Amino acid sequence: MNPKRHLLVLDPIAFTGGSKIATENILRLLNSEQIRITVLTADGDSWQWPLLKRVHLFEPKFLSQQEQGIPYFLRHMLIAFQLVLTRLRFGSLDIAIGASGPGIDLALYLSKSILGFRLVQLIHGPVARSHTIGRCLRAADEVHYLNSARNSLLSALYVLTATPHDLISPQFRIMQNGLPDHAWPSRCQHERPVIFWAASLLKWKGLETLLNALKRIEPRARPETQICYIRPKETQLPVSDAPIVIDAVHWHENPAHLDEIRTTANIFVSTSHNEPFGLSILEAMAAGHCVLIPADDAYWDRTLKNGIDCIKYRPGDTLDLANKLHAISGDMDRIRSLGNAAAKIASGYRAKIRYAAIVDSLQEKESPLEDRQTTQANTENTP
Repeated sequence: MNPKRHLLVLDPIAFTGGSKIATENILRLLNSEQIRITVLTADGDSWQWPLLKRVHLFEPKFLSQQEQGIPYFLRHMLIAFQLVLTRLRFGSLDIAIGASGPGIDLALYLSKSILGFRLVQLIHGPVARSHTIGRCLRAADEVHYLNSARNSLLSALYVLTATPHDLISPQFRIMQNGLPDHAWPSRCQHERPVIFWAASLLKWKGLETLLNALKRIEPRARPETQICYIRPKETQLPVSDAPIVIDAVHWHENPAHLDEIRTTANIFVSTSHNEPFGLSILEAMAAGHCVLIPADDAYWDRTLKNGIDCIKYRPGDTLDLANKLHAISGDMDRIRSLGNAAAKIASGYRAKIRYAAIVDSLQEKESPLEDRQTTQANTENTP
């Protein structure tokens, strides 16, 4: 019997988010009889699958938030050292996944030549333009990225005088998100209007936009609102305040029963600024919610049609959002119709289909790119 190959996921972010959920959904599709998985993580609670081995990632507080200069590289050298220790404790690493982005997963690139793993980078959002990130992108064996990150990837690669053909090479592949069958959202109620919002408190998620819109609606006409939020830890990014007392608004911090809360609502509001994808939007669609999204040219704005399978409002315009919330909350038939249309679209976003290419790649004993290069080299050397 062949020994299981060892896959490691690096997770240096100290709070949960869509990129971790998407990564775990990919891991759950792998054949556990062929691959064992270790997650070196700053937040073990973010990973729920019992077949994962969670290993705590230690970072001194004064280093954990460093994002530039010498302290930034010291931080990732310390993480790289822990990668070496993880290899010594749990055996050789065949594949390593960077689940956050090359700038955050730098330690994998620092230790790649020492530990000899195949490096697979997942990119769930825009990357910064820098020489370091450009070099990482070129060094990764595979880069799976959301299409919304394409321009930022090109910008980072251009720093190294790359050409537009870089993203056409087999090394770079567009990734499409999906939801797993085992956690498919339960259908929501369509009896009375209830608003739902779910995201982290990072400022760019736009919680204030919803709160200010709700304040514009007279309390007696304001729909009940459920707000589920994650409080970021160890971040230098701006964070919104929560909870705030507003009539008919109920707050839930990192609730374990998120799906149950979502079923009690039927109007989902996204307030994020240029969301790279929006798993919470997809989950709400799958649950049959009527979704309200900003007309910001982000993924769902380009995918959904206003008045047919969603309602769109002017980005950041609290008056426009308030007016549309007030109007839709008085029309349950329209909530039901738009929700059913959204659910039909969501049904095409099954994880087992959307992640099939990544899963197949991870389960191959050799990177498809390496295999092609080896075949080409053998052909060229054949007399």
